[in-house]
Formats: sequence, structure tokens, C-alpha cells
Amino acid sequence: MICRLLFGICVALSLLGPGVVTRCAAAQICPSLPPPLQPSVQRILSSKPGDLFVVLKNGLTLLMSQKPNYDVVSAQVFVRAGSIYEGKYLKSGLSHYLEHVVSGGTTRSFTEDQAKERLKKIGGNSNAYTSHDRTVYYINTSAEHWKEALDLLLAYVSECTLEPSEVAREKPVIQQEIKMGESNPSNELWKLFLRTAYQVSPVRNPVIGYEEVFVRLDRQALLDYYAQRYQPENIVVVVAGNISPEAVLSFVVDKTKDFLGTAGEFDAVPVEPAQSTTRRQEKEIPVARLTQAMVGFPSVDLNHQDMYALDVLSLLLGGGETCRLHCRLKDMENKVLSVSASNWTPSYTKGQFIVSFTLPPDEWPGVLSQLGEEIEVFKRDLVPMKELEKAKKTAMASHVFSNETVSSIAASLGSSYFSTGDPYYDDTYVEEIRRLTPEDIRSAAQRYLIMDRINVAATKPLSRQAAATPDTTTCPPREASPAHMSKLDNGLKVLLKRDDSLPMVTMHLYGLGGLMLEDGDKPGIASLTSALMTSGTLTRTRQQILQSIEDVGGSIETQSENNTYHVSIKVLKEDFHTALDILADMVRNAQYPEEEIEKKRQDTLLAIQRMDESWQAEIVRLFKQDYFQKSPYRNDRLGTRESVESISRDDLLRFHRRVVNPGQAVLAVYGDIDAEKTSERIRQLFGTWEPGEVKNPELPDETTQISSNRVVEKKNEKGSAALFVGTNGFAIRNSRRATLDVLDAVLSGAGNPGGRIFEALRGKQDLVYVVGAFPFYGNNAGYFGVITQTTMANLDKVQGIILDNLRLLARESVPADELEKAKSQIVTAHRLHMESLDAQAGSAAINEVLGLGWQYDKEYLKEVEAVGPADVRNLAKELFAHTLIARTIPERPVEVLSVPPPSKSDVRAQ
Repeated sequence: MICRLLFGICVALSLLGPGVVTRCAAAQICPSLPPPLQPSVQRILSSKPGDLFVVLKNGLTLLMSQKPNYDVVSAQVFVRAGSIYEGKYLKSGLSHYLEHVVSGGTTRSFTEDQAKERLKKIGGNSNAYTSHDRTVYYINTSAEHWKEALDLLLAYVSECTLEPSEVAREKPVIQQEIKMGESNPSNELWKLFLRTAYQVSPVRNPVIGYEEVFVRLDRQALLDYYAQRYQPENIVVVVAGNISPEAVLSFVVDKTKDFLGTAGEFDAVPVEPAQSTTRRQEKEIPVARLTQAMVGFPSVDLNHQDMYALDVLSLLLGGGETCRLHCRLKDMENKVLSVSASNWTPSYTKGQFIVSFTLPPDEWPGVLSQLGEEIEVFKRDLVPMKELEKAKKTAMASHVFSNETVSSIAASLGSSYFSTGDPYYDDTYVEEIRRLTPEDIRSAAQRYLIMDRINVAATKPLSRQAAATPDTTTCPPREASPAHMSKLDNGLKVLLKRDDSLPMVTMHLYGLGGLMLEDGDKPGIASLTSALMTSGTLTRTRQQILQSIEDVGGSIETQSENNTYHVSIKVLKEDFHTALDILADMVRNAQYPEEEIEKKRQDTLLAIQRMDESWQAEIVRLFKQDYFQKSPYRNDRLGTRESVESISRDDLLRFHRRVVNPGQAVLAVYGDIDAEKTSERIRQLFGTWEPGEVKNPELPDETTQISSNRVVEKKNEKGSAALFVGTNGFAIRNSRRATLDVLDAVLSGAGNPGGRIFEALRGKQDLVYVVGAFPFYGNNAGYFGVITQTTMANLDKVQGIILDNLRLLARESVPADELEKAKSQIVTAHRLHMESLDAQAGSAAINEVLGLGWQYDKEYLKEVEAVGPADVRNLAKELFAHTLIARTIPERPVEVLSVPPPSKSDVRAQ
């Protein structure tokens, strides 16, 4: 009530006129507007300094957040148009279909082709998504392009013409998307769970719809729904980044002056009745290799006070590797590959408290009894205060970490306002978490975690596959300081950068390793070594390491990649010294206990077993094993079943001593630090880390493995065909990497939907749902490839189009304007990627380790700008002379449904 009263006073006082600034609450104000803008604004919402939130006279809400320390901007438009609002078109996926046509489509102001050209010019990341209650369109780009981004987005949602050709083209694309989802066990599990948990609410239907209903949709349905739902009062526009809020407001007011609401029907969303019994559904999926299961307890919606206690309870029960379920089912009993808990609380229906398992088929459903036992403990006993504080710290740290980029800031403001009416709901959430007591947690467990009324859904391998499963037991920030590099006597390079824009510190230790340094007879040893670096030291157990980080809300990750190993830790600034001590202890004193090795060995064997569930991983593996002959890159990072079973503790210790070496490592520490004190502390902790003898293998050159055209094929159990068209490539330190990246952008859009191949296969025709290209850079190894998935009927045609586009690049120079747009895409994408401190630290460290130099990111952009049309054409002629094509062929291909003829009752009089 107090908050609502303050808000009302704020709105009233804001109407007093220019120059009046009123304090509505601590750290929030109600700014005044210049006189020319006041007639267009219905009301001003209270906000923090640098933010401006208004509701326009037409009902559209505009949220602006000025972040001067960023050189990028994120523009996002939220529309209250999701699958639960589809009314007579329920189950059809109409909202999602409309998103496909609206995003980038023709409007009254520009054509689809003109929109594509404008997007290419500004670069960046543009996309859209649909959920149960909303459709969101966004563009992340350089700050100077904010007006162009907003102009495109506002036109999409206010004046899209839904051209018949675009409507027709997107239908088979979505049908292929539906088919892809049916081959994804995780996707099928979520659909099955919602159908189990909800009997009345439209949430039970997949957002994408059912194909047999979807194919009956026509353009008129899209026109009707667009007119009904894309109303200004249903739209929230968010802009965050290096902007002037008044300039943005002025632009949006002018752009939407003719965008007025119209009368329309409102379809009430059915309310899900209370559940009184247990519901259970299971489904066998051919591509599944392990059982995945979800257990849901009916809970509350987003606005219920018990939501906070349930969120923390989910962290206590299944959040991280030190939670109770993980400790019991994974560490002690080794019954699962993974287990987690979450509290799904949407604003539009009562949610579900969900426990998720991935496990061998023979352990299901036995783990339900252990789940029940752990829940009974929460109902009976008060949570120890230390354990509760850990969960609270985790929630608060997650809030800090989620505000590193302007896109995440914009998403937080927009989603918070869209769901609750409060743009700063995420801040309120943290305060409510802080107030929780052990009694609140016990009360929530008693009220909601009732085993007699659970919803159980599981996807399983086919029975014949299951039998083969192996046994397994708010002040403005100061300007950030530049990074500086130093070198310890033992060879360790140290990068430090002070940035106090957020109270956090991120640390990345990179060293040469990964597949590149694996022993030929021990594939998978790099991955296993890296995964076990947190398993214990001379003075700390695995549990103590994880608890020390997770109890303060931090995160710790170890990773083995193609050319490097990697340890990263992110914590709040007050926990930095503890985290740094742990990092030093791990790299210097790792012990690899036998018990932990066996647990991780079983995890790895299960992961190997399910590798081919992913069509992308399967097709790339097929290509690599034919392309590479001697290079370790032909192996899977996880290794083989035989090699993983044979690796001993002595093998791991030897590999650790050889690879985890200060002479080949870089430590980057970025964040809210005192650089001088941090440098001294690093010297104390890492200065006595003894360097080992460096014996890096001489790898043969495998960048030109294709001297004639060849094809390799494999049959599988999926419903669609996969295709990988591969060519020769470059090693990681090749001076023409930037040219190959520009070529990639011309072909495939620099990581975003676009480019020649995308337009040929998705834009002009409807042959695929997903297509992309990428270069692989290794040590004396490299390739370039185009990857896609399609139907068997379209496979040969898709392959021909890809080959034609490769030949065209080798035959004709890229037009200057197309080349400039491709380069702009790369530059903008790179800026967006490097926006967070975490990304900056990681990129600087890995670049230095790989011999590119820690400042390579700046040099790389200069190299991109220097690429010319002749460079691209000459490179294409060199690399695309021959191809190695990998194809996976479905044994039981599934084609998309054709549109049925209309029944007599559906035929309208003309």
C-alpha cells in the first residue's frame, strides 16, 4: 500500500510542470520533461538517476536506461501476445507464426529486403522469441545506431503488412522447426511435463503449436491476431545503453504518433483448478540415450509472497554441486548424471516447483524415494542459518552478475515491468530474499512440497537401448582503468584491470592444453583432468572448494577446450581473496582422489553414450573424423569409452604436471580490485608455482586435407537429414583469419541469421529451419564448414545451393556495399561479445596464451576493416576448390505435413 501511495503522489506531482523534481522513495525520483514532450505523455513512472520511464498517451510504455560507460545499445520491444492469448486459434502456435513474419518483415515504411539491408548496415544482434505470454523483438547494436534500431522495431510491431509471400514462406520453416524439436529429448520432456501438470490452462500447449493445427492457419488469422494483440497498451519498449533518454523519448513519440489503440475483444485465460492427485506420463524417444525426468509440485505465481521462500528452497534442494540432492544422489550414491531444482513461477498462472534428473534408465523411478526423504527433512527441521545464508548470497550474486551487459539490463527492466508493473522488481526481489528466515523455508516446504500430488514426466530411450546402458552407481561508476600485464619469475603472465562499475571480480586462468596436447592413446584425458581440478587438494576436499565459492554466491568452472584448459571463478568483491587462494591451491596442489575419479569416469561414460542425441555434434564429428588424419582434433573432447575406462590416477597426475604449467599460462583478474595489492597477493600465491618441463608435440599441418571432392554418410534414428559442407581452412595464428571471418559473415551473417546462404535457403525458399557456417582454428589445423538440417526430400537441393554459393564467392568479387555490411556485422558482434568484464578477461587471457597477444581484440578489428573484395575472392578460390561433405541420413525420414484442403465450412464466399 505504501508503494502504491508513493507512486500515486509521484504521478500527481510530475504534472506540476517543468523544473519540478520530487523524491518519491530512496534513490528514486520523478523527473520532469521538456514542455514539447509533456502533451504526448500520459504519466511518468518513478525511476533512478539515469533512467526515464513513461507511459505515452496512446498507452505504450517506454523504459529508458542511460549507461554512458557502454558503447553499445539494446532496444527491446515486449508485446503481450503469447500462446495463452490465442483464443479460437489455441494450440496453433499463432503467436510464434506471427513473430516469424513480423520480425524483419515488410511494413508500410519499408520492404523486407530494405529491412535486411538496414540491419546489415548497423550490424549487431537482431532476433525475436515467443513464449506463453509475450513476443519479444530486439536489436543489440552500436550506440550510434539506436535510432535505426528503434525505427525498425517500432515499424515491425505497429505497421507490418504481413505480405502473402512472406506468410507462405515461413509456414514450412516452422514445420521444420517443429520436427527438429521432436528429435530433442529435453524439448519433448518439457512439452510432456506441461501437458501433465496443466489440464485446463493453455500453458499445457506448446508455444510453437501442434503441426496438424498449425498447418490450417492462413494469412487472415495472422491479420486478425496482429490487429487484436499488437495494440500500444500491450507493448513495452525498452532502450538501454549510451543514449540520451530525452532524445529517445522524442523519437518514439514522433514515430508512434499515429499508432493508436482500437476496440477489441479480451479472451480471459482459463484458471487451472487445484490439483489433488499425482499425475504421471512417460515417453520413449529413439534418439534418447539416458532418461530425463521432471517432478513438479504445484506452487504459486510470480506475485505470491511464498514465491521467495520457494525460490530459495529450490537452491537449497537442487542449486549447484553443494546442494542436498546433488550431495546425496550424485556424490554419495552416484545414481544420477545430474540433478537440479527450480521454481517456475510465471505471472499468468500458478507455477511449478520442479526437480529435474538426468540418469541411467535403471535408476528411474527409484530416485523418487530419495527425493521424498530429502523433502521430509525440510518439512521437519529448520534449515541451518549458514546454509540459508549461502542460498541468499547465491540469489543476490546472481542478480549482480546478470547486470553486466546492456542487453541483460534492458531484459530485466522490460520483463520486470511486463510481469509485475515494477521495472525494478529484480531489486525488490533481492530485498525480499534477504528477509527470509528458516521458518519461512520450512513453512513453504510443508505447504507446497507434497509427494501425493506431484506431476511426473520422463523421456526414456527405447527399451532395446535401455538394456545396453552401462552400470553406474547505484552511483555512476568511475571510468574503468586499462588492463596491464606483468610476468612472474616462473613465467606466469598476469593481467589486471580495475573496474568498479559492479561490486564483483572475475578471474580466468588459461593455459595451453585441451585436445591439442592429448596423448594419442589417451583421448579424453584433457577433459577428465580439467573436470577433476576441483576434486580436491592437499588441504581442501572437493566439497570444501565448491562450498567456499557457492556459499558466497560465486561460480567456479573448469573446462578443457580444443587448444587450452581453463579455470574461471566469479565472486562478489568481498570474497575475492578467498577465491584467489582457492584458485592457486587448485592449480598447484590438485590431488585427483580415486573416489572422485570414479564418479567423474561414470559421468563421462554416460555423456559419451548420449553424444549423438545432438544432430549438430553428430554431423561435425562425422566430418572431423574423415578430415583429420593424425591431428588430435579428430577426437571427441570426451574421448572414447575404452580410453576413459583405462585412464588411471597416475595418468591424470602426469598430465596435470605436464600441462598445468605457469610457463604456458595467463591469469586475468578483472573487476573491483586494488591493482597494486592484488598484484602482490598473486605474487605470494603463485610465485612459488614451479614450472615444469615444456614438451609440446609437433603437430603435422592439417589445414589442406581436401584435394578432391568426397562424401561421407551415416544413417541414424533422427527424423531429418543433417548436412556439413567442409573445406580447407587456417591455423589459429594465420594472418588471414580476419579475411576468413569476413567471408563467413558474407555467407552466414557472422553468427546471426543472415548472409547469402541463409537468404538462399530461408529467405527466398523454405528449405531449412537452421543454417550456419563457421571456421575452426587449431594448432597447425583448421577447416571451414557450412552446417544445416533439412528433410530428405530437400537434402540434395540444399547441398547444391550451398555449393553454388561457395563457387560464386570464388568466381565473383563481393560488391563493396555487401562487404562493408559484413565487416560492420563482425565489428558490432565483437563489441557486443566484449561488453562484459567476464568476456574481456577471458578473451585477453586466451589470446595471450595462444600467441596472438592479449590486446589482439583491438588489432583484430583493424584487420577486419582492412579486408577488401579481392582478399575475399582470392581466399574463396584457395579454400573452396574442393569439398568434403558429411551427411547423416534418417532411417525413418519424416517430412512436413502438407496443408490440407479446406472443408466446405471453411470456404468463404468471395
